[in-house]
Amino acid sequence: MEIDKLNILAEHYYHTFDFLQTHLKKRDKLFSGVMLVLAVMLFIIYTPNETSNLINQILKEKFKLTTSVNFLYIQSIIWFILLSLSIKYFQSVVFIERQYKYLHDLEDTLNKEFENGEFTREGKYYLNNYPKLLDWASFLYSIIFPIVLAIVTSTKIYAEFTHYGCSQVLIWFNALVYVFLSISLVLYVYGMHFSRKST
Repeated sequence: MEIDKLNILAEHYYHTFDFLQTHLKKRDKLFSGVMLVLAVMLFIIYTPNETSNLINQILKEKFKLTTSVNFLYIQSIIWFILLSLSIKYFQSVVFIERQYKYLHDLEDTLNKEFENGEFTREGKYYLNNYPKLLDWASFLYSIIFPIVLAIVTSTKIYAEFTHYGCSQVLIWFNALVYVFLSISLVLYVYGMHFSRKST
């Protein structure tokens, strides 16, 4: 390979790596946001009255309200926030996985020009003797987290229908958000665990 082309390719490799690091930070922030919303949902599931009183008290003090806000409306906002954060998180994880594959391909191309295979940071070197702790963390993120998300949201929508019945419009809005979230979760899990095996 010509030296100019090799330099351009090497520079592109480093830019791609830096670009990936930015998205890793974004992914971590989105994950923290999803976990925070799930924690709020769990709090609502197990202490609905206390949560309602607490949120209304905060809103009254913050916005000088004189009447209580419909707690179901607040829950609908929480559902919508969870859907938004979750979809962005799923997109971010899938994007990162695709970028790792792209980095590995770039490393293979660059290593053809070097006898010792110097470009292995994200490929062979990273995967060689992969630590058990990282395997465990990957298991928590890719298996346990989707299960927890499914259980918490399913329990939450069931609790809402049990408490409010089927007559309120916001219940059906929340149910629709739950369906969208469930579809997104299934597609995410399929993409991460099954589509990779078929390629």
